[in-house]
Amino acid sequence: MTKQEQVKAIFIEEAGEIIEKLDVDIVRFEENSNDFDLLNEIFRGVHTLKGNANAFGFIRLGEFVHHFEDVLDHYRSTKEEIEPYQLELFVDSVDIIKEVMTCELEALPNLPERYPECLGKIKHLIASKKNAPLSVVSERDSEPLFDLASEFGFSCCEQIDAGVANSIRSHQAMQEEGLNLFRIDMTLDDDCYKRGFDHLIFLKLLAEKAKAIESFFDMEEVEALDRFAGDENTIKRVIVIVLTEQTPDEVAENFEFLFDHEVATALIDPDRVPSVEEKLPVVAEKVMGKVPSDTVTASATVPKSTIRIDTFKLDELFDSVGELVIAQNFIAQNGKIRSIEDESISRAIETLSKITKRIQDRVMSLRMVAIRDTFDKMKRVVRDTSKKTGKELHLIVQGEETEIDKTMVDSLSDPLIHIIRNAIDHGLESDGTERLSVGKKVEGTITLRAFHKSGSIVISVSDDGRGINKEKVLKKAIERGVVSGDESLTDTQIFGLIMQPGFSTADTVSDLSGRGVGLDVVKTSIEKLRGKIEIDSKEGEGTTFSMVLPLTLAIIDGMLVQAAGEIYIIPTLSVVESFRPEKEIVHVLKGQGEFVSLRGQHIPVIRLSDVFDLSTERIEPWEGILVCVETDAGRIAIMVDELIGRQQVVIKTLGKSLSRLKEITGGAILGNGDIALILNVDELRPLIEVAHGGN
Repeated sequence: MTKQEQVKAIFIEEAGEIIEKLDVDIVRFEENSNDFDLLNEIFRGVHTLKGNANAFGFIRLGEFVHHFEDVLDHYRSTKEEIEPYQLELFVDSVDIIKEVMTCELEALPNLPERYPECLGKIKHLIASKKNAPLSVVSERDSEPLFDLASEFGFSCCEQIDAGVANSIRSHQAMQEEGLNLFRIDMTLDDDCYKRGFDHLIFLKLLAEKAKAIESFFDMEEVEALDRFAGDENTIKRVIVIVLTEQTPDEVAENFEFLFDHEVATALIDPDRVPSVEEKLPVVAEKVMGKVPSDTVTASATVPKSTIRIDTFKLDELFDSVGELVIAQNFIAQNGKIRSIEDESISRAIETLSKITKRIQDRVMSLRMVAIRDTFDKMKRVVRDTSKKTGKELHLIVQGEETEIDKTMVDSLSDPLIHIIRNAIDHGLESDGTERLSVGKKVEGTITLRAFHKSGSIVISVSDDGRGINKEKVLKKAIERGVVSGDESLTDTQIFGLIMQPGFSTADTVSDLSGRGVGLDVVKTSIEKLRGKIEIDSKEGEGTTFSMVLPLTLAIIDGMLVQAAGEIYIIPTLSVVESFRPEKEIVHVLKGQGEFVSLRGQHIPVIRLSDVFDLSTERIEPWEGILVCVETDAGRIAIMVDELIGRQQVVIKTLGKSLSRLKEITGGAILGNGDIALILNVDELRPLIEVAHGGN
């Protein structure tokens, strides 16, 4: 990859982040259009996007955001009240930006259908705002100005240098504690206009936080009007003196998208006497670099530093730490080492254990991110779905600071979107009249929540709608042959039927839900993350969809069991309970295998020795232990010889030869060096059932 391609790849990644943030910020601004700090934030994002888009040849995107930036700039500078229809235009504009960005990346010749209409509205809006009456120009103002520099024999450069020196002295006299004085030299390239930049943009940005600002333009090389080229920059030098509360790094941020050679900034010592001859103070450094620490005033704050890391490298680090944990456990549990009665060795092993645990926690924390960003995106989904369905609703968000593995965050958006749309379109009553008739408020409520529960992360979506009609769901399932009419199903199992592929009880089909697609996709997506979905509903009161997820995809919390001399791991998320059955509740049904009666349910018993064809002495179920687990097909009881305990283990993938075993999802190396297989409980079936299925 060439240097240019690398820079372009960085731009695409950053542009994606900017657009994602715009999507969130524009909805927040719609809710509170008086938050002009937020409007400034949106403006900066659009401004940055414009400069980068033009720099990399995304002209269509650059044109749109250029006009959108003008509208935002007008409102943020005038603080004029924004009408609801204008806010709607702002939201639509962000949608267009997302769509145009896709067109640019995929090199599509056609723009989105709404592009011309939306751009036209933006142009019309800004034209109407700028159509103010022109001020009357007095005769004195219209008198020609004499070139005093040429009259007194000074060159343009000499005049500027003298002006800069005087400006520095006058601003030093104004300088108070907490204020920094900067000299900024801009030497923008000829093509800067085509890249979306000009000197006035940067003067505006500096002026926003400045106590005082003065600029000096070197106009010596500007051509006469008959030879003037409007698309080329001929102003070779602009010097700015600015007095501001900003730190050197904050000032530098205004120029972060210029090339290194186009700008230089210097922090001026309050006590230094400037001379006309010096061109740039020695403390100046390129804007992309750092100002030396000894020139920074005590009031300057050090910004938080971040660094981008490839997730692949992070995964490699995590794997290495996993190996370290295994090695440490092996040392700590090694019988020969433990037999050495030496206090220094014991102390060293204990210290190693603490350090290893600390490293593991730190590395895990690198992968953990707050779910806030994902929830912020869902606010836009709720807004759009509410407008499309015409249903008034209120969104409640809880637990935004809950952290989740970064590798899972990217896979959560689609399932959440499906569930939220289903809750609004299919869960809430059709209109306010229906809600009022059952004693509810006209406005529906959707609650999005994240929290920790028993070593897992739970993300739930609740509505206060009509709830799920169990009888209707069961009837539909029987009609489709999903279940037989003589089965005794719990409420949880009945609710789970709505996630079967193509299953729907909707009376009408919309473009949001009711087609029988969506919830089965959600179920599949969550299972890929080694999670599960729980549904709780009360008819007339509402429904809650809960996605129960592991803390991380690299580590599993499991129950270690022994069966037929082998150690297996059952994911704790699937375990309901474990018990030693009484002889009276164990039954053998001819042609159907062994069952255990548990609180009115007949649960099939699975022997791991039968599943994996292990030779062992066959014992009766009441002589062993049964671990009851929840699967897609209902509950099953796995028969084991012994419960070893609960432990977090690092998951290891199996080779190609073992990957064909559906009953196994992976392996783990235990502290004593033994290997334990992780069971896929959804694929465990009684052998008699497998045999019948094959006939």
